[in-house]
Amino acid sequence: MKWSHRIQIVTGQTCIHILLQLILLVVLVTGWRQALLPQVAMTLLAVYSLVFIAMLLSQTRPSLRRIGDFLEDVTTTYYFAAAMLLLYLISRVIHHHLLLGLLGVMMITGPAIISLIAREPQRRKEQR
Repeated sequence: MKWSHRIQIVTGQTCIHILLQLILLVVLVTGWRQALLPQVAMTLLAVYSLVFIAMLLSQTRPSLRRIGDFLEDVTTTYYFAAAMLLLYLISRVIHHHLLLGLLGVMMITGPAIISLIAREPQRRKEQR
């Protein structure tokens, strides 16, 4: 058994995902220590947006399906980090704690609610 498979079995993540997480951590800590966290956050959000768009485009073509599946894993894994970075940037503009809390709850629960709403029409079609 390869060492990369052992790491995936133990951690539940591939070596690429672990490497991406370490890079993300180093970039965030470096940005924080250099007092450039807002710029780093905007750059990371831009990269996340590009990866998300690439995922959407690659999933529509059968020849790029493997890449699309990998990008889907990446966007799913890093959604929480992107949501927290966006909330951090918004908190630098809006200083209302209740509004920020509600926005944070909406950002975290949003994908689950949309997923449930999208499944409902499919269930109704299956019941007919």
